[in-house]
Amino acid sequence: MTTLKKYFAFVAMSMFLLTPCLSNANIVDVNSVWVTDVTPVQFSVVWGTSEPATGAVNVFLDEDGTVPVPEAIITPESADHPPAENIGVIKVQVTNLRANTTYYFQTKTTSQNGGTTFLYPESPPFTAVTTEKESVIVRNDVLAQQISIGAGKSTKGTLVIAEIDQASYPVTGWAGDGVPDGWVSIDTNNFYDKDTHVNLELIGGEPITLTYFCGSLGTVETNDTVPAESGGMQPVSVQAALPGSGSGGGSLSSTNSSGGGGSCFIGTAASGSKMEYRGHLLILSLITAFLIARVLVHYKRYHSTEERKQ
Repeated sequence: MTTLKKYFAFVAMSMFLLTPCLSNANIVDVNSVWVTDVTPVQFSVVWGTSEPATGAVNVFLDEDGTVPVPEAIITPESADHPPAENIGVIKVQVTNLRANTTYYFQTKTTSQNGGTTFLYPESPPFTAVTTEKESVIVRNDVLAQQISIGAGKSTKGTLVIAEIDQASYPVTGWAGDGVPDGWVSIDTNNFYDKDTHVNLELIGGEPITLTYFCGSLGTVETNDTVPAESGGMQPVSVQAALPGSGSGGGSLSSTNSSGGGGSCFIGTAASGSKMEYRGHLLILSLITAFLIARVLVHYKRYHSTEERKQ
């Protein structure tokens, strides 16, 4: 084999090996997928991305994805709560469903930087969720939580996910949705009992975990207790402080406030994988460019040699 053919073969093999690295650069944080806000007629899916993106879901009646649910209404929520999509906070609501029925879903994430669509899971079996049995009247409070991200920064685009041990699924609230910026409300009437699958009556004192989901900025948790019922809206704790990327040192931590306030910190650790990938991609691009340049040099030399022979 001539030297030129060897270089062409080397470049071809290099591109073959590099292609999976580029095509598998999924921007979806697969560890951040949540099923939330499940009722007899709906559920929501929440996940995070490492860059600006839009979201949707495919819904099926079987785990293999062969029986779609055409009557399901898919409603992306993040676009209505900017800058959620820009910081990688994706939430999609699925409505018009049947009670006490198991559905399966697959997330669809489309990057706003190039338009590539990523599916998760990429293949069956897909993720299951079972709608609740029925809704009954309970008289729980709406919980309000004050949050802040750095000095004077808007908290809009942040999604708070609330969990109670006895509840089937978490419920969520968008920062600034129906409340002033810097606050988030959680309607605890939307919790369903994991045993009876009807609305869960709370009396106060139940442990509650609040996850502050900020996409590429990171995720933190606080542990608190549900206040005694007052018949209205009341705060869970005094305030949760979420310093932005300019503070916090890039570390994540959680706080046990136990009803007394406290703070939690959010940095930029979640964006590290994105920066690491870009660094690897740059190195791979430089290697590819070097190999192509070497091929061109040898091609010119080979061509000149052939001309001299003639």
